[in-house]
Amino acid sequence: MSRLSQAFPIVEWLPRYKRRELKGDITAGLTVAVMIIPQAIAYGLLAGVPPEVALYASIVPMFVYVLLGTSRELSVGPAALISLMTAQAIHEVRPGAEMAGPEWVATAILLAVIVGAVQLGLGLVRLGAVVQFLSRPVVSGFMSAAALIIAGSQIGLLMGTSVKGEGFFATIWAAVQAIPEAHLYTVILAAACIVVMAVAKVKLKGFPMPFVLVVLTTALSFFFGFRELGVAVVGPVDGGIPVPVVPDASWEQVQNLLPYAVPIALVGFLESISVSKAYAFQHHYEVDANQELRAVGLSNLLGGLFGGYVVTGNISRTVVSAQAGAKSQIYALITASLVLLTVIVLAPLFEHLPKAMLAAMIVVAVAGIVDVKEARRLFSFKKRDASALVITFGATLALGVEVGILTGVAAALILHLYQTTTPHMAVLGRLPGTSHWRDIKRFPSALIEDDVIVIRIDESLYFANAPSLQDAVEHAYNVHPAHPRGFVLDCVAINDLDSTAIDTLQQIADEMKLEETQLCLAGLSGPMHDILEASGCLDHIGEEYLFTTVHEAVLSFGVGEPTEEYQPAPTRLLQRERIKGTEGLDVDGKDAAAI
Repeated sequence: MSRLSQAFPIVEWLPRYKRRELKGDITAGLTVAVMIIPQAIAYGLLAGVPPEVALYASIVPMFVYVLLGTSRELSVGPAALISLMTAQAIHEVRPGAEMAGPEWVATAILLAVIVGAVQLGLGLVRLGAVVQFLSRPVVSGFMSAAALIIAGSQIGLLMGTSVKGEGFFATIWAAVQAIPEAHLYTVILAAACIVVMAVAKVKLKGFPMPFVLVVLTTALSFFFGFRELGVAVVGPVDGGIPVPVVPDASWEQVQNLLPYAVPIALVGFLESISVSKAYAFQHHYEVDANQELRAVGLSNLLGGLFGGYVVTGNISRTVVSAQAGAKSQIYALITASLVLLTVIVLAPLFEHLPKAMLAAMIVVAVAGIVDVKEARRLFSFKKRDASALVITFGATLALGVEVGILTGVAAALILHLYQTTTPHMAVLGRLPGTSHWRDIKRFPSALIEDDVIVIRIDESLYFANAPSLQDAVEHAYNVHPAHPRGFVLDCVAINDLDSTAIDTLQQIADEMKLEETQLCLAGLSGPMHDILEASGCLDHIGEEYLFTTVHEAVLSFGVGEPTEEYQPAPTRLLQRERIKGTEGLDVDGKDAAAI
């Protein structure tokens, strides 16, 4: 692959484009265009920017992604969560700015440029893997809480009255207090739109009901004078071709926005790459995470410079594009062109569009994001992950989306570290008539030898869990029915050792010798053997007390029963002689590094 095709993947796939694929791309382009126009206006309302800014954000970024992206189905444009994060960031940095006012819009455009620069920078230094710190439970908890926050932010528009509160719970309480002031016509309109879209989502899958309702409610608003009846409408929409704008910003403004831009950049990219990889896997092609970072980053950067706000790969529209038959980003060219035509020709028609209908669209769209099923699933088998989900969910609701996602990442890392400090260790016994050694708690029939203790460690060893190993060894030693001649550690699961863990093993070996008990290590990998050898720890254990299997180690003390299925492995020293000069090669069917 040439450097040109690496930078611009379209150079590689466009020459291979088949005419038969055009039908699917045209269908997908038309379908997504019908969906993105009302959705962009709705999400723009959520972000506090005028409809034209939201529509501009659906044009230039999409054109840019066509040139740079590696996903065939991804739809780049406004998204609910990113719109909410945008609004909250501007509110924090510009607390006195009026939504949709000049200062608010200028800040939204500047934020898009900064987010794009962050994503582009991460992509250029190939840090696409940074999103791995956002584990699935953290993302699930965050997205569920964000969905509730997004829905809560629309209550005022659904009720036709002012509802203001600092945070989710304060907003809900303000909404309860504002019930007597609710505007009846607005509530009826919003409720009807929610019911119709929710039913259509289940019964008429694929039918563009939001677009139909936009046309219908706009027409009703125009002919029956919704504005005069007290129903809030979008108001005048400035159309026209998007033109370059230079953000009016100082270095101080950039510094103030940067702490908010980083989480927005990461969350936006996570949403984009997750859906991209899902469809790439399904359709048997590859997406490049670093190239995707660069593509989404430049989409935001140039989108901001052409008057748009922050965008990302949208999950719901990507699903629609895939179901409609998208074969390549040609479909996005069609979508962007139709949106551009709409902005130039049809923008004034949105003036009478009721805001309650847009708020209803947002509520229905985010309702499916609340993932109760995932929480139940995690509690059934992985309480650590479930705890990370709950902590992220609670922190996001209580503290806001930026703090919530950072809290979730920190909680997941802390819970992981806590678990590694108390690794699972099991006393093993031999299954009757076999050479297999299993946890005696799970296999009550497993036999324990009086002369040998066997323990399996299910974690790598480092400074934080080394004391737990020492405690487990001492406990097993003290409760054993007889004084053991051998103590075997099954080390198959150990893939790393730090200096503290090595010192602990050395200390255990020395203390056991004083008690006339020999420490043995079984199943130690080649790299771990090299570490112990280089550190001098093997001088305290003895090279001859390293064994390939637990059963071999036990037999070395003259206890246990050799079985027909068991064939004694060659000694460690013999194995080491056999693999000299065979690095990376298979030796008797085994990887040399693992022997």
